[in-house]
Amino acid sequence: SSGINAEYGGCCTMLTTMVVSWFLRLAQFLLDLVFRPPTKTNQVVCYDVLYHSKAMQIGNNNPAHFLRKYTATRDVTWLKREDVHLFCVTEQSFVFARTTPGVDIHNISEHPFLYNAKSSHAVEFGVISTDLALDLVRDRAEDGSNIGYLHNLGRCGSTLVCNMVFKTGQCQVLSEPGALFDVTAEVVRNPKLMDDPNTVERLRAILLFLAKNPERKYFIKIHSYLMHILPLIHKALPGVREAFMYRSLKPMFISAKRAFNLGNTPFYIFKRFALSAGFTTNEGFAALEREGADSVDKYMMYNYLHDTRVYLDEAVTRSDLVAYSYESLIANPGNFVAHFLDQIGVGSELTDLALTAMNEDSQKNSWLSKKDVNERVKKVEVILEKGAEEFVKRLAGEKFGIELEGDKLEMINIANHWNKN
Repeated sequence: SSGINAEYGGCCTMLTTMVVSWFLRLAQFLLDLVFRPPTKTNQVVCYDVLYHSKAMQIGNNNPAHFLRKYTATRDVTWLKREDVHLFCVTEQSFVFARTTPGVDIHNISEHPFLYNAKSSHAVEFGVISTDLALDLVRDRAEDGSNIGYLHNLGRCGSTLVCNMVFKTGQCQVLSEPGALFDVTAEVVRNPKLMDDPNTVERLRAILLFLAKNPERKYFIKIHSYLMHILPLIHKALPGVREAFMYRSLKPMFISAKRAFNLGNTPFYIFKRFALSAGFTTNEGFAALEREGADSVDKYMMYNYLHDTRVYLDEAVTRSDLVAYSYESLIANPGNFVAHFLDQIGVGSELTDLALTAMNEDSQKNSWLSKKDVNERVKKVEVILEKGAEEFVKRLAGEKFGIELEGDKLEMINIANHWNKN
């Protein structure tokens, strides 16, 4: 019955999304006919937000999920406002959102994920062409040394660490900014873009618009999906202070399975979601299934190994790229935090202040809060399915060159690892 319920719920969600999407496209078409936004301009084309579809949960960081009315064109100085933030990008445009007055969307104690905060509080959109966006940052000289950046595999303590950095008060913290998802999705659809100089140029512009004040420190914590573009960050801005965070495979996966309520999700429903969200392609799924990843557990474990290999390949020539494990954070929080704060350019003297975050739920006010996760899985035993452990042990060595140890499947040959002892 659990499979039937999951299929019914998944189909209802997809049907609702399709109906709402159709309605919004039609309504937006009619509005644009009446108010006629300009198609070519060197100014910011601004739209008031009339309606935001809460039903469209997948890809929430998308203006197509909003009903928008063209209001005016404004000078590009509008982009410098404190309440204007880069929202998303396409190949043709950069989209900015002005958010509700008085709401600090960067206060991650209240808004743990920036893409949700921007969507929930967007009151106006401003759109500029990609060419104009690139022109606006072309002469900026900074190399990104005022930016700390945390790559991670997900469910490994990265959001907790993000809250620790926030507690120091030294950085504007950007937890999973949506524009970085967009350029990653393009690379996932077309891997050749990894070698395209235009991709690096656009990524540089994205980072500079996210960190728009060169006199300020920033800290960016990404979603695990963005591991695809890890090698491009250094190419775009070589001064960015990068780190990588991970966890032993089995507890990391069990945590993800609990958080995303995957215990009773059939693989074909999971595939529909992953494709709708842009996390992969049909070709990507087919390639993984040829490797034997024919279930939710195997698919996710394969991706953990793949993403770790992306880090390992980059770390070969990058002594500045440092790895941190969840286990070392738990074993020695003080030393971990002191080293991490130095790595991102904040300073270890603020360690005690950062450690106060360990007393809080780092993902409260989100569907990943401890309370909500425990409620979702309280009647479900969350385990690693039979066969998945043997699958990951085989592939780790044969395909990815990753050494595993112990019952928790700890990855023990992680390069540039912070000295957890």
